[in-house]
Formats: sequence, structure tokens, C-alpha cells
Amino acid sequence: MTRIKVAVKDEIIIGKGKELNVNGIRIALFNANGKYYAVEALCRHQDGSLAPGKVDGEIVECPLHSWHYNIRTGELLDYLGGVKLTTYDVDIKGNDIYVDV
Repeated sequence: MTRIKVAVKDEIIIGKGKELNVNGIRIALFNANGKYYAVEALCRHQDGSLAPGKVDGEIVECPLHSWHYNIRTGELLDYLGGVKLTTYDVDIKGNDIYVDV
């Protein structure tokens, strides 16, 4: 895996997400109460971006059809069992945010 700088802390507001393209991979980066999480950006339902979804703690709600994912584990919390998004390790160095891809 390669650690890549993807953002600075001020770019990702608490309770919000941002979609990033990291080496051709669509990743949603979230700030949940000052802790940063990175998951694959597309909802498994209809490939809508999760980045603009509502964040409540470690849960993001897909803005298209309200599917809920845990942004720490990538697990889908409703509708289907065994569905999981890819998660990416996040590292903070000073004000910089890095993701392992």
C-alpha cells in the first residue's frame, strides 16, 4: 500500500465528507467528530456517492436512497447482510491527511 496526501484537516468539516480521486480510486473521506475515515465512495445500491451523505457518529446515510454504512468498518447496516465497502487507513501528520491505497 502507498500512503498519499489527500487533504488538509480544514478541508473536511466535522460531520461532512468529501469525495476524492486517489490514483483512479473514488474514496469518500469523512470527519466524524474530529476523527477521519476513508471508505470507497460509491454506495453498493446504485453507485451514488456517499461523500455528500448525512454523517451521524460513525454512520453515513447515502443521499440517494438512505442506505446506512459504518464509515469505520465499511459495513452496510440495513437491507442486505454481508455487504461491506472497502476501507482505507487514514493517518494524520500535522494538518495533513494521508490515505493508504
